[in-house]
Amino acid sequence: MQLFPELPWLIKILLSLGVILLTNRLLKSLSLAMTSGALLIALFAGQSPAEMLAIASRPLLTFKHLTFVIVIALIYWLSMQMSETGLMREMVALIQSRLSTRGSISALPAVIGVLPIPGGAFFSAPLVDTCDEEKNVDPELKSAINFWFRHPWEFWSPLFPGPLLAMEIAGLSSLEFLLVGFPLSLIAAGAGYLFLLRPIPSCPRPAPQGQTGFWRQLIFLLSPILIVIGTYIVYQLLPDTIRSNNQYIPIGIGIIGAILWLQYFRPLTAAQWRKILVQKKFLVLAVQMSMIQVYGAFIGSNLPDGTPLVARFSSELTSFGIPVWLMIMLIPFVSALATGLAVGYIGASFPIVLSLLGAEPGFGTLLSAIVLAQGFGMIGLMLSPVHVCLLVSNEYFETGLTPTLSKLIKPSLLVLGGTVLYYLFFYYLI
Repeated sequence: MQLFPELPWLIKILLSLGVILLTNRLLKSLSLAMTSGALLIALFAGQSPAEMLAIASRPLLTFKHLTFVIVIALIYWLSMQMSETGLMREMVALIQSRLSTRGSISALPAVIGVLPIPGGAFFSAPLVDTCDEEKNVDPELKSAINFWFRHPWEFWSPLFPGPLLAMEIAGLSSLEFLLVGFPLSLIAAGAGYLFLLRPIPSCPRPAPQGQTGFWRQLIFLLSPILIVIGTYIVYQLLPDTIRSNNQYIPIGIGIIGAILWLQYFRPLTAAQWRKILVQKKFLVLAVQMSMIQVYGAFIGSNLPDGTPLVARFSSELTSFGIPVWLMIMLIPFVSALATGLAVGYIGASFPIVLSLLGAEPGFGTLLSAIVLAQGFGMIGLMLSPVHVCLLVSNEYFETGLTPTLSKLIKPSLLVLGGTVLYYLFFYYLI
């Protein structure tokens, strides 16, 4: 029996999204929030318990999902290894030796932000503070810079769980998602420069006497990341007959290679590895992302009469005359604003965004929609008052939430404008 069969599916899906946001806010558990949203969709569809179980298990009992979870764990372990070996600290010191105050204060959080290190904003905050030796920069501005320049990678990098999940939901490869997110990343970096960095004087540091081999040192410090990227590129060049279409396999191979490479040159003890491997945070993340995929499976399921939910929803939306582009902008933005998590807004909103496109959207239509959803979602994430990185950055610099957020309004508006222009480029030219 369907729950509230008279309600349009637009309202039902928005209600499920609202339940996800409310549950996550009250219970502080994204996994439970996604479960509640999926259950509500199932009740609206009138699915039996057996059908619910079948739909929920379908995306989880696959080899691709297994490799997806393994990659999440490997990314977490590599980030911890790079932190434990001091590789990140040395990279920061090397950058500070060559760049101006303006360059260092933005490059340091960007470097730390290459990998999703837990608590990374709190780690990069003191490094940003050391760039302001004379304490001439307002704490609110330093907090905003530390926060903003940590996240341009998250628009596209497959090293982050959010983009990985977006690729999985949208069915895009890493290279295709790079085409979506990298220009947005450049726009975000430019917006940060215009509105956050320009007030800081650009005073170049004198090069230390006797320092040699800067690029050799930098390449070594970046070598784990370069190994991951290089492995993926080489894998894509292999013949189709020996290459799997599972994009997580080359990423996983590259990360394993990076871990072994770093262990050879900077060995950790067994006790240090036990500390890295036994932490439960990556297990929590794996469960969260699994439940997000379950929610997406319910959004993509068939109704009891055999009609795809996506098709029913799209036909209703067309009859209501609500602009699809407006929905694609607002749903990810509001989701990100409320959850403060990339995996949260992507998991809650991307299945809905894809449902707006119909059962089989063209490639250009799909990419243009993902551009719009990712751009607005990421800015919702950057303006979220519950974003952990923002909170810990403010905690270090002892500044309030409102003053820091006010510094982010102008660069955020510029990124939103750039997102719309990039969307129009895809929509009309591709």
